[in-house]
Amino acid sequence: AQAISAQGQVRAHAPPWYLARRAQPSCFQLSAGMILLDARIRDYVLLPIFLVVVLMSALRTNLMTIFKSETKVDLKEVKTNNMLSRCRSLRQHSHILSEKSFRSRKAYFVKKDQGVLVKAPPKPKDPMEALSAGPDPMMAMGMMKNQMFFMVSQGLLAYWVSHLFSGFLVAKTPFPLTFQFKSMMQRGVEVQSLEPGYVSSLCWYMFVMMSSHSLIGLVQSFFSKSDSEVDDNPMMAMMGTMGGGGMMPGGGPDMSKIYKQEQESLEMIQHEFVLDNIEVELWRKWRADRVH
Repeated sequence: AQAISAQGQVRAHAPPWYLARRAQPSCFQLSAGMILLDARIRDYVLLPIFLVVVLMSALRTNLMTIFKSETKVDLKEVKTNNMLSRCRSLRQHSHILSEKSFRSRKAYFVKKDQGVLVKAPPKPKDPMEALSAGPDPMMAMGMMKNQMFFMVSQGLLAYWVSHLFSGFLVAKTPFPLTFQFKSMMQRGVEVQSLEPGYVSSLCWYMFVMMSSHSLIGLVQSFFSKSDSEVDDNPMMAMMGTMGGGGMMPGGGPDMSKIYKQEQESLEMIQHEFVLDNIEVELWRKWRADRVH
């Protein structure tokens, strides 16, 4: 009698997830060759894992945005790239400019001793100096902090899931799977005769963890117009670091050759204004339409 009363006191003060775990052997029933999962597993295992992992991912993304270090920008390089972009745009859309407008813009770039492409181009960076300087230490430190926070947070979440929700079946795929997916879909559940379509709690945690960043980006796209950067995704950052860690510092392209190529391309253009005599053409078309 004392054992029964003590067991009743434990059940009265136990949390819901503990009751669901104690009732695990009776949480599924075999009916017509199919396992029916208990609704308490959905309420106390499936939804808590989803909410905690998504909220942790949102918190991590916001913290990375707050503590993200600003990258240094070379103003001279930005100015040079913008000038070259304007030159290419002038070559591509010269047909919609009048003769006077095209000649004035062309003189700005290729006029003798005054054009921006004729003047001395900026010297390329010394490759040996760039190699000796190495990568930016602040950028490397920021990547290390992001990866460290990601690994610590995901380690704690994995320990939380494996400690409290180990051995649970939380869902079933709506389509059949082969037994090659059994070890991946049912990690932590060692039942050989179980169909591979059932999803364990650890597999559900891994699925939510890998898709949480895209889900948060989709939600944030409805509230902000700015595109989310790829660098904010710690999974992509870790894959990039393991794959090579970025480009090696070098001297960059030879700007004198680029300036010379853009100058020759702009001087070789045979300008033809497509809207020349457009008023006469419109008047003739109007006369023809009235006659018919």
